[in-house]
Amino acid sequence: MPLAATHATSPVYTKRVQTVLSTEQYELLLKIAQERGKPLSVLVREAIVEACFQGAVLQQRRAALQQLLSLKAPVADWEEMEKEITKGALDG
Repeated sequence: MPLAATHATSPVYTKRVQTVLSTEQYELLLKIAQERGKPLSVLVREAIVEACFQGAVLQQRRAALQQLLSLKAPVADWEEMEKEITKGALDG
């Protein structure tokens, strides 16, 4: 599943990840979560998305763009392309 799909719908969380923090780290995270009005688990998930997934999604999008650009497909100005698309949809 592409990483971009992780934001498309309300996810169902079924996998657990465990880590160990120092008392100071835990208390600071808990304070931040309380200040933001979020459960600690949500804060941690958001941090993971920001730190790990956003870069990976961007990399996937760049790779897709490079793949599209490598097709060397003919391109005209938008008005001409729009006419061709419309004609193809009506004729086809």
